[in-house]
Amino acid sequence: MTARKRIAFVDLYFCWPPHGGADVDLYHVIRGVQDLDYDVHLFVSNCDETFERGTITPSELPFPATRVDFERREITPDVLPERIRDAVDAWKPDAVFLAHGFFLKPYVAKALAHHPTISRYYAYELTCPRDNRLFREGVTCPNSYLATPDVCRSCALDLMKGDIVHERLAPGSEEYVAARAYAPAYHRLVIETLRAFRAIVASNGFHKQQMDPFNDHVRVIPGGVDVASFPCEPPADKARKVILMTGRAEDPAKGMQTLYDAGERLAATRNDFEIRVTHSDYAIGNDWFKAIGWHGHEGIMRLYQESDICVFPPLWQEPFGLVAVEAMASGRPVCASRVGGLQDIVVDGETGFLFDSGDAAGLAERLAQLLDAPELRRRMGAAGRERAEAEYDWTRLIPKHYGPLLEEVTR
Repeated sequence: MTARKRIAFVDLYFCWPPHGGADVDLYHVIRGVQDLDYDVHLFVSNCDETFERGTITPSELPFPATRVDFERREITPDVLPERIRDAVDAWKPDAVFLAHGFFLKPYVAKALAHHPTISRYYAYELTCPRDNRLFREGVTCPNSYLATPDVCRSCALDLMKGDIVHERLAPGSEEYVAARAYAPAYHRLVIETLRAFRAIVASNGFHKQQMDPFNDHVRVIPGGVDVASFPCEPPADKARKVILMTGRAEDPAKGMQTLYDAGERLAATRNDFEIRVTHSDYAIGNDWFKAIGWHGHEGIMRLYQESDICVFPPLWQEPFGLVAVEAMASGRPVCASRVGGLQDIVVDGETGFLFDSGDAAGLAERLAQLLDAPELRRRMGAAGRERAEAEYDWTRLIPKHYGPLLEEVTR
């Protein structure tokens, strides 16, 4: 009988309960790979002195996990990678899947280079290691750390030097200093590790293009959802249709202002809609615009069911767009910016509409079209549900993408 192959997952920030979409994504990937009959083990770095890093209780996870504990002074390019390496080596994996790592990720990658390694890259680890938004003063930044390291070095130093000089070191800036991020040697290490990976997973085609010059084995694997857990009932008939924006609406890069400006255009000629956003500043509301605060998963699913149209208008290169998939799984038509992963998720004219980021007039036009056509809303919502089931459900996504990837890497 052939022994099952062993996949070590390494994540420097994984938290459960989750702190964000990256945690949820990795959780489902590990469970799915386990269902493919691999032995899996998650290795997580933890520091009790920081909020962001590795807050897990291994016994409460549905797969084996090891928490490698560090003191804050040990979060360095020398200590942390070596201890992660020792823990992984002791388990004797057939391959390593390196996930969330931020500034210290290249050092960990180098420490694990003797294993066949797959790396998943997130937006802030790739195109802009200092700032995940690629977004300053209302404009998407055209630079990329991989291609323009000198420009990005100057920008990063300028934006972070206040924290550094005055020792206001949050975990991100403290790790930035420890990693010697943006120094020429750091950029060389980033490129060296990109070239060495057996395979790289990108969230969308935009990020794949950034890494293609450095590795011939970059593939796009989207995130997913448990589609069956999302109710998909027709919305109740009501005089004012609900236009919903979920996600971190407080972040200017998410584009809530574009939606507000589109709403102003609509409100000038009609009163048959209400916009709801998961924003916590209730003072920004008016007769047709409602800030409804943050909601947990169950609350978000209820909001989708109460909505008629969902809008996701980011201004930056959104790496994936999980909220768009959730809305489609709920059977709602989606209007989304033509950026990043959203342009891969939303099929323009079929499951919703795409519009140029920041184009309030274009968004208002699409919203008016949907408000005036209940059959179009129904048809697009049904098509979105079908697409979510076919392309983004974990039960299909794992065997379709991760099965062949792991077979190739462990061959």
